[in-house]
Amino acid sequence: MTHRHSYGIEKLQVQLTAVAAGVAAYFLIWPIVRPADPASPVTFLADGSIGGAAVLAAVTCALAAACCLTTVSSRPEGTMAAVLIGLGGVSLHSGPMRELLWLPQTDLAGLYWRMALEVLLLAGVAAAAAVVVKVVRRLLSAAAGRWCWRDPLTTVSDRQQRVYLKAVGDDGNGAKQGSTGLLGGGFARLIVEHLGIVASRQTGRRTPGSEIATRYVLCFLTCLIASVSLVWLLARSTERGQILFALAAGCFLAAVIAYQAFPTRWSAAAWAAPIIAGVGYYALAAIGSVHAGRGAWMQVEPCYQALPIDWLTAGVGGALAGYWASSRIHEAKFLEILEEQEEGA
Repeated sequence: MTHRHSYGIEKLQVQLTAVAAGVAAYFLIWPIVRPADPASPVTFLADGSIGGAAVLAAVTCALAAACCLTTVSSRPEGTMAAVLIGLGGVSLHSGPMRELLWLPQTDLAGLYWRMALEVLLLAGVAAAAAVVVKVVRRLLSAAAGRWCWRDPLTTVSDRQQRVYLKAVGDDGNGAKQGSTGLLGGGFARLIVEHLGIVASRQTGRRTPGSEIATRYVLCFLTCLIASVSLVWLLARSTERGQILFALAAGCFLAAVIAYQAFPTRWSAAAWAAPIIAGVGYYALAAIGSVHAGRGAWMQVEPCYQALPIDWLTAGVGGALAGYWASSRIHEAKFLEILEEQEEGA
């Protein structure tokens, strides 16, 4: 099976799984986690429904295990993107946040601080789902055989690595000599570093990690700044669909931009940036809130009316989808160059 075929299978698996998970969340999970008033927004700490958060964690882990079965040929980020984007079916069902702001006794500052804590709580739910994905995929690796995803970079030989570096005009030490675009010096160094990490695991030697850590931090900061900026630009209305679009599109583009600028093999940057962005938005809203009562919702900007569940599903899910797509593009281009060079030789 060529890498083109394997990439096509991976893409199809993730897309179909995300759609199926969305349908399951919309019709099956929603009745389990919905509030007493179906028209109310889905919140947990904001209305004191901590038990609902435990139920959400349980069904999310169950959904993650199910998604593993249909994404065996995908990298873990693809599985998690399908899980969280699919869980967005609950966000689509949820009522708008202004339902909370209509209450006369609403303390906006207190409300937003509780929602900031809820974002962190839901980040724990996502982490639990990630653990489930890791465990289930490991159990499936023996049964799935050749259908199970394998990192294509682990099979690259030293000779192929030299061929690649020569093709992109990079000396392997970060000195870019003549290449531009997706396969510039940044990604060439990423390839070299990843292969070095694989070799170190096999031989027991340690590899220097300062440049890898620096690139990860820069990737995270770029993703965070881009997420905050794009969500603010795209959130032009308080309608639920528009807010979800702003979070999903903004975080997806932010992850793509960050990975293109500072590629890294650690997907945690795509996880963390939307979480920190959500907490930051709620903190700013809490600090700047001076209104209360039924007219308060008219004073709250659209970017502050996303729910914590939205930051989990559309935000983190969109960012993981962006990271997944970018890593696939980079690796596909890398493997295509190797094939061209070997055919020419």
